[in-house]
Amino acid sequence: MIENNKIVIVDDEEEIRELVADVLEADNFKVIKCADTDEGYKRILKSKPDLVILDVKMPQIGGIELCRLLRSDPSTKNIPVIMLTVESTETDKVIGLGVGADDYITKPFSNKELVARIKALLRRVSRKQESNSIKTDGLTMNLDARTVILNSKEIKLRPKEFDLLHMFLIKPNIVLSRDFILENVFEYNVAVTTRTIDTHIKNLRQALGEWGDKIVTIFGRGFKFVPGVRKK
Repeated sequence: MIENNKIVIVDDEEEIRELVADVLEADNFKVIKCADTDEGYKRILKSKPDLVILDVKMPQIGGIELCRLLRSDPSTKNIPVIMLTVESTETDKVIGLGVGADDYITKPFSNKELVARIKALLRRVSRKQESNSIKTDGLTMNLDARTVILNSKEIKLRPKEFDLLHMFLIKPNIVLSRDFILENVFEYNVAVTTRTIDTHIKNLRQALGEWGDKIVTIFGRGFKFVPGVRKK
């Protein structure tokens, strides 16, 4: 159940702002109301909401330009955006979606439809975020942030060690030959030899401590990640 997600509403019509806020607050959402795009942009930067609802036609820069601004800022580019408009023209919709809006609702709208669309979008975003993380045996790898958390502690890895670990995690219980690793991790870099690969794997195991024992050497063939094992 989706509860207590923070939503910023940016709409210059007070009646619409209050209506949307009442509907969402009744469904346990936290709501921040903004009357123009300048205020909206400041509040979004400060609060980092879970979702933004933008009216297309507003004073100052307008909803479409604000959406474009949010998508160009690394700190806000992944916040889902729903556009509101009194018009149902295909042009407005295409422009809104073209600058990065995730959904589009035409006024007047039903309260149930608005809540349903918001919850559906939040679920999609949640699934996407989850797909950008890999979790196994107490280890969490975040592919966007390129971080590795093991038993609540961040493990510092060099870029290629991170890429090696990623390759092992997405191919558990499969023997990966040195040629396969050379092609998929090092992209046939001429400076990389099989000895270099062995060194990177040794460094990766050391960085992971006992967890590194899950990366098993298969003599004469390569390496294999085996979840749940410990070297005896």
